[in-house]
Amino acid sequence: MKKFLVAFVAVALIVATAVTLVACANDELNFGKQYVAAKAQVDILTELNAKTADIGVMDSVMAGYYLKNSEYADKLTLVKDLVLADENYGIAGRKGSALIAAINAELVKLTKDGTMATIAEAYGLQNEICVDATQQITVDTTESDYQYVTGKGKVVVGYTLFAPIAYKRNDKLEGFDIDLAKKVFENMGLTVEFQLIDWDTKEVELQSKTIDVIWNGMTITDERLASMEISIPYMKNKQVAVIRKDDADKYTADTSTWKKATLIAESGSAGEGCIVKKK
Repeated sequence: MKKFLVAFVAVALIVATAVTLVACANDELNFGKQYVAAKAQVDILTELNAKTADIGVMDSVMAGYYLKNSEYADKLTLVKDLVLADENYGIAGRKGSALIAAINAELVKLTKDGTMATIAEAYGLQNEICVDATQQITVDTTESDYQYVTGKGKVVVGYTLFAPIAYKRNDKLEGFDIDLAKKVFENMGLTVEFQLIDWDTKEVELQSKTIDVIWNGMTITDERLASMEISIPYMKNKQVAVIRKDDADKYTADTSTWKKATLIAESGSAGEGCIVKKK
């Protein structure tokens, strides 16, 4: 994995230079003096390294990967002994869609037969898998959205670049969620198409049927459960804080030390929810 990640990060950095970060000075914050919204989680690392932000809140799955396997390993670190939120990942579909129940059934099967563990191990995520393999799943194959997707024989998966969940190597899309989605839909007899999306507008793309599912390390929240059909949890995650190593004594688990810091997270993410107070 280490051999190709440098190339991936280089591409990500080029992309990041074209990203316009939006300062949200009027938001009420839980921490810090200012919040900046990034277009993608990888931009958080770029901005911390460039010193245009001080503290980044992001998924532990991604942070752990980059802080071990990229150029950031010598420059950035986690705030020690701090977890801002424990959470689970789920796959989202349109509200009421039986497609999600069908995905649930496949997740249980792949956990029982060991395929899930094999895919997870390839990306160092075996300890994060959390599928309850004892569940009995019923699928209503007459439901309209299930009929819509299976009728066209293809399912469109919305994703963002988010290693080790989804990333490109030599123009080929890879990652844990990519491999898992391919296996699930192969078992269902469906062709899968992956569509790169803007994470901040993922719900709009789902409802407009530009995509059929959101499968990209998406945190399960009450708000999302109310507006979308979401799968059983399949992976554990945490929201953690990333800082420059030089600031390890400056910004600590005592968040009162963050008062003068500029914080950054991905727009529309669970990390943003930790920083910005809900109105």
